Amino acid sequence: MSQSCFRALVIGIIAFFCSIVFDWLFDLELPSQDALFRLRGPLPAPEHVVIVAMDETSENQLGVGQDLTRWRAFHARLIQQLQRQGVKLVVFDLQFIAANPAVDPALAAAMRAAGNVLIGECVQKFRRGSADFFGREECSETNKQTAVALEGDTGAELPEQLVAMRQIRATPEIAAAALDSAPFYLANDAEDSKVREVWTFFDALADAPSLPVLAWTYTRQAAAAFADSGQSGSAWLTERRRDCLAAEDRPAPTLGADFDELLCDGDSRYLNYYGPPKTLHMESYADVYSGKIGDLRDKVVFVGRANRQFSPGKTDFFPTPFSDSRTGKMAGVEIMATQFANLSQAAFIEIPLPFWTVSGPFGLAVAGLLNSRRKRRGLLASAVVAAGYAGFAVHAFAAWRWWLPLAGPLLVQLPLSWLLALAWSRYDLICERKRLLNFVRQVFPQWATFVPAAPGAWHAERHLPPIRPERDVSGLCLATDIAGYTAIAAQHSPREMWQLLNAYYQVLGHPVISHQGMIADVTGDAMMAIWCELPPAKQKQLACLAALDMAAAVEAFNQATPLAPLATRIGLHQGELTLGRLEAGRTSHYRAIGDTVNTASRIQGVNTPLGTRILATAGIAADLEGIVSRSVGSFRVVGRSEPVELVEIVGRGDAEPNAVHSRFAAGLAAFRAGDWSEAIRSLQAALELDADDGPSRFYLQKAVAFRQNPPERWDGVVVLDAK
Repeated sequence: MSQSCFRALVIGIIAFFCSIVFDWLFDLELPSQDALFRLRGPLPAPEHVVIVAMDETSENQLGVGQDLTRWRAFHARLIQQLQRQGVKLVVFDLQFIAANPAVDPALAAAMRAAGNVLIGECVQKFRRGSADFFGREECSETNKQTAVALEGDTGAELPEQLVAMRQIRATPEIAAAALDSAPFYLANDAEDSKVREVWTFFDALADAPSLPVLAWTYTRQAAAAFADSGQSGSAWLTERRRDCLAAEDRPAPTLGADFDELLCDGDSRYLNYYGPPKTLHMESYADVYSGKIGDLRDKVVFVGRANRQFSPGKTDFFPTPFSDSRTGKMAGVEIMATQFANLSQAAFIEIPLPFWTVSGPFGLAVAGLLNSRRKRRGLLASAVVAAGYAGFAVHAFAAWRWWLPLAGPLLVQLPLSWLLALAWSRYDLICERKRLLNFVRQVFPQWATFVPAAPGAWHAERHLPPIRPERDVSGLCLATDIAGYTAIAAQHSPREMWQLLNAYYQVLGHPVISHQGMIADVTGDAMMAIWCELPPAKQKQLACLAALDMAAAVEAFNQATPLAPLATRIGLHQGELTLGRLEAGRTSHYRAIGDTVNTASRIQGVNTPLGTRILATAGIAADLEGIVSRSVGSFRVVGRSEPVELVEIVGRGDAEPNAVHSRFAAGLAAFRAGDWSEAIRSLQAALELDADDGPSRFYLQKAVAFRQNPPERWDGVVVLDAK
């Protein structure tokens, strides 16, 4: 074996084993699946799957709130509405464990009459026997107790390594009325792990099938195989599963290759998500209940909790590969429907080959290229091979649902192979210099002291200029503040305020990030965001859109939060500012500093007397397409001698004629000219059209006061004495 081949083999083997170790320690390949989903993008939602969402709108219309037990009174009519439309199957992602004699007979009658209703079963997972309960759903307060507690021996404690699971079925009346039932278990929210893989069978629960598998079975012709046997679908699937596990060889196919593969190959599958939350066809529970939805014939309907506007802090929501700060988490019922759709379309994510069978040849190929005679060409060729492999992996994922390893080959093997090849080349160079030094000592001993042995000594040390901790930029600043925050904070505990503000700033920050902004500071009830290093027109457009999205997001947030609403004021100003690190003792803080920041903060304060939400200096909204604004006058704010001309950012769209705005503009012009009577007449006309127009009310009060006591020197600028 040549030295070059030996070196390539050593580098390839070292890089390969390092990738295996890193993947074992840090699960490197799981985030790579997230990247593949995002590169592939959303898929068309399956038309035969519909989710009936127990959402916020339904909570308000039906008056049930977030208490799941209060929904049961409405399920009977919902089932009847679905049957009128001819749905194929109804799957409840709910467990009917605690009896409710007031409504259970009607619900059971509706289920029995429909004959196609499946319900969920609670799965509890616990450790130690008296602690560490994990359950996806609320399985009633009694059932939250562990097995040891229920058996009466509360002093016993199970070994730490023992993890147990148990299955809790619905009440006998509901269970007997439903077509069938099965469990559906997901990791608890507190674990904060993304749901990538789901169970098809729960071998730890006596080989029980999961609810999506049971639903899929009832929609196939295979349902005829157990219809005449007297067994339920879940019992029949469990028996077939046990036959597969007990057989040394796979039994002969009986119900189709895909069905037999599901029964016999493993107990889990990787989900093929169709997109971020709410990608699947989703209808509001209240709309279906009241008969407003009429296109559900031959659909498989999943009923469960799925908030459609605001999910932070809600239970039964899980992160997925598409989850980020903008999309949020996915409801458990949507994950269940995704698994069913994957079963129906035979579209799960597959691993065609063990990862090591792909990583090994990749590492050897890269190492072989790096050890070619021409190092630079080898480096370039290895980068090209890596890029080609990455492109093929992305294509294979999108076209064939193949999941090939990416993180190990590209993030571990490739850079590590580069480093090892560089280190080996460095070692060769050092050895060559040592041989050169020995030669010089033997032939030209007088020059020996001038020949360095180390390669780095051939060049003088390069001194780089120190990095400055600050930089001056021209940017746009957006400042927010909560009106009446002190009074709100006084009414709640610090823990409640922390939870409220934590959710509030998540909602407030999403529009900034999605519109290429940067959050520069969050202090108490105020947030500062900036836009810089973009063309000025682009900064203005993005900042105005972000402000409008923030106002809409806060409005939705205030409707969803059980605590006090947070009225948010927004101010925008553009100019010069300094971004830098401020040293405070042993800590440092990155801040935006300058008059632009202070002015933006003062502008947001002007919203209070004007009764507006979004104010900006006039130059920001000028000539912006798709942004509607109106002038609200010139103000001399606290701390500034020069007045600022302000406009209100009203909304998106084209600047169409608005009677209120026209009369206000006339009144404002008269006010600035000192014609108090004309100003009063125009502003009163504006308020007759819209009694809630804050700027008209503000200037009307000013005009009335100035008519009685005119200012000595009037320049059309309103002076504000408060921040």
